[in-house]
Amino acid sequence: MKSIWLLLIATLFFVFIGCDLDDDDGVDEELPAITTAGLNTFGCLINGQVYVPKKGSFCLDCANTPKLQLTYGEIFEGYRFALGTHNDIDGDVAMTLELFNGVAPLTEGLYSLSQTILEGNDIPISNASCWIRKKISGQKIESEFYSNENIGGVLEIIKIDEENKYISGTFYFSAVDGNGQFVTITDGRFDVTYKSF
Repeated sequence: MKSIWLLLIATLFFVFIGCDLDDDDGVDEELPAITTAGLNTFGCLINGQVYVPKKGSFCLDCANTPKLQLTYGEIFEGYRFALGTHNDIDGDVAMTLELFNGVAPLTEGLYSLSQTILEGNDIPISNASCWIRKKISGQKIESEFYSNENIGGVLEIIKIDEENKYISGTFYFSAVDGNGQFVTITDGRFDVTYKSF
């Protein structure tokens, strides 16, 4: 019996010393593959550094909130696509992609990630934004970045599966903060199940 206890203690010791709390710094070495099967994957490069959603939550008071969420459907007499991601490992990064398509549902194809002015509202809404409080590609960034009428990008919807409720696509965009600092998002891809509004 004493041998079993010693073996158990030795095993636990090696397990604990083998764990490095800094192993998961929120930076993966590669992006997830581009898929079209509703696998709930998302990834892109932020100024050349891999970003994937991990851990995190969208609100401080919500339990078990997702790190990756897509909502799509008709709301207020128009179709809206809202994809949000978050990673709060060793800093914070959140990204939102939104499309407003009027009365027509989205179809497979290309969509602008600049800004939208909704009917009856004169305030432009950014179609792509990210909040960064983290070191990215060796540079500490602490700002909020938004696309606008002059800079933006493209979101391509590759597949919409309404039966299984997922949307797959690719994207890229540039965005700017209030001080004129730019961030560049490239090689974006998503394959995410959605909830309806």
